[in-house]
Amino acid sequence: MERQIRTWFSFVSLAFAAVGSSSYVLAEEPTIEKKPRPEQLTSFTTPLDTVGVDRSKHPLYPALLLAEKSLESIEKNVKDYTCNMVRRERIAGKVGNYEFLHAKIRHEQNEGAESVPFSVYLRFDKPTSIAGREALFVEGEHAGKVFVRRGGERMAYMSTYIKPDSRLAMKENRYPITEIGFKRMVERLVGIIENDIQYDECQVKFFKGAKVNGIPCTRIEVTHPIKRDHFTFHKATVFVDDKDKLPVAYSSYYWPEREGEEPRLLEEYIFTNIQLNVGLTDADFDRDNPEYGFNRKAEDVASTN
Repeated sequence: MERQIRTWFSFVSLAFAAVGSSSYVLAEEPTIEKKPRPEQLTSFTTPLDTVGVDRSKHPLYPALLLAEKSLESIEKNVKDYTCNMVRRERIAGKVGNYEFLHAKIRHEQNEGAESVPFSVYLRFDKPTSIAGREALFVEGEHAGKVFVRRGGERMAYMSTYIKPDSRLAMKENRYPITEIGFKRMVERLVGIIENDIQYDECQVKFFKGAKVNGIPCTRIEVTHPIKRDHFTFHKATVFVDDKDKLPVAYSSYYWPEREGEEPRLLEEYIFTNIQLNVGLTDADFDRDNPEYGFNRKAEDVASTN
């Protein structure tokens, strides 16, 4: 029994609630840290006096219009989708390995008497340390908690409910699962642009004819040459799908730690094999779905290895 208890606490200490954040929710950092890490250095100060300034002349304004158009298109035309995702994030000052996921996402819908809650299912395929990990979240159910299957090479079958924005959940995630997906990402981008457009010291470049996995895109590069408290990144790049107006790739970097060094990666996401409006149902977000591993026992896992 004592061994089982130790095993369970070992799992809980490593349990995972997958991606997705409120606009600027980040992993909790130790208060004893003397030197702030990149993700701690973002703060917002009172904007410069912009009375009488026409923001339509700001270099970020075309990017804001494109982001707003993207959000409008998503809200109007996308009910659900599946996709593959590659991500790499800086957590607690350290850049992690590339992670490969499969996602099912259903947007909140209120049509007539029926309402559909925001729903997410994630399966992690690589690396082997997290392969088989799964996360399931349905807004308004299970006291707002996410159901997580550990996956990986040891005790892969163990599952539990945890709060999506808890310190435990954020231990391996830059954003909680409640903020995953194209819509949430574009909402964050709009918020960032709305903040940055209040200030100068911004360079913006547009490149037509870019491609991500063969999909024609517009690439937008934003650079803040000088580090300021009111900016959250040094450089950011987003690829917007020309057809569906989706941000199919995004990355951002913090300023170099020392002059002459490379910028420090904050986050990087690439989305492929995107299938829109596939008709996801409640069964796709049910822990008892036979295609999922939430209810698999230890002996079931062992028999497949």
